[in-house]
Amino acid sequence: MGGIQIGGRTVGGDAPCFIIAEGGLNHNGDPVLAARLIAAAAECGADAIKFQTYTTEELFPPDHPDFTRFQKHRFSRETYLDLQRTAADHGIILLSTPFDETSADLLESLPVPAFKIGSGELTHRAFLKYLASQGKPLILSTGMSTWDEVDHAVRAIEETGNSALVLLHCVSAYPCPLEEVNLRRLTALRARYPFPAGFSDHTESDVAAVAAVALGACVIEKHFTLSRHLPGWDHFFSYDPEQMKRYVKAIRDTEKALGASHKDITPSEKPIERIARRAIYARVPLKAGESINIHNIIIRRPAGPLGASQVDSILGRVLLHDLPAGTPLQLSDFEPE
Repeated sequence: MGGIQIGGRTVGGDAPCFIIAEGGLNHNGDPVLAARLIAAAAECGADAIKFQTYTTEELFPPDHPDFTRFQKHRFSRETYLDLQRTAADHGIILLSTPFDETSADLLESLPVPAFKIGSGELTHRAFLKYLASQGKPLILSTGMSTWDEVDHAVRAIEETGNSALVLLHCVSAYPCPLEEVNLRRLTALRARYPFPAGFSDHTESDVAAVAAVALGACVIEKHFTLSRHLPGWDHFFSYDPEQMKRYVKAIRDTEKALGASHKDITPSEKPIERIARRAIYARVPLKAGESINIHNIIIRRPAGPLGASQVDSILGRVLLHDLPAGTPLQLSDFEPE
């Protein structure tokens, strides 16, 4: 599972976890609030901030109760360009989730470096193919789905020749109870498909993200707001800046703790090693010409020239000179073999 490139960042492989602050519609249709979200997400340490782009008529009929509210939360291409410049100024990547082909075309014209696809579109295979055919990396959430549905979605994307795909384990509940997170599905995603896997986190806890990173998540997505008290759909379960800073730190600390798989002595262990490891000492006064046996030596702390693991190699060897009791033994004390 090699990495893919999104906005100059490597996602997957051995790269650090790619953290997306999901701004969604938490800008409430206000470009100024959206710009503040971008700046705050960057300050929190997120790698990207993501919004949502749609054509209202493609989502709802005009008489739908949500039509007017959604219509007020749309941004024009010019607004997105301004927000993209704001993101660049703050060193953070701007992404958005398209919900229809027209919106995808708008994002492509900016351009955005990747498409994030929500769980609701997982079974819309024609749309998946349309997005995949643009040749951009895709990040696909897999909430509300069965393995068979994910298989079909992956196959639809692969049929376009686009293999730059990240699959996100997701539970489409807002918020999601911890007992329904089922993070072992992330492990199953990694085993089932040859693509990097991550986690779209709808819980109200840091625990799930920490566990997901420990299980190999290369992307973490978390809803983000400037205040959980703002009016709107997602603010109440989104993380505010103080929470997001803590969240990002928890992820980065987890990565530090995971470290490498090879086994060696760490720098911080070296002083303890010298204290806690045992060496071979003379238990009693030893005379030149005397042979070493298990009765005239003792294995004790601290570490010395001959470690405890070398006992068998010196048993029966003959001393060249006298040694007082308590002397640490070393190879130069013995006649050559």
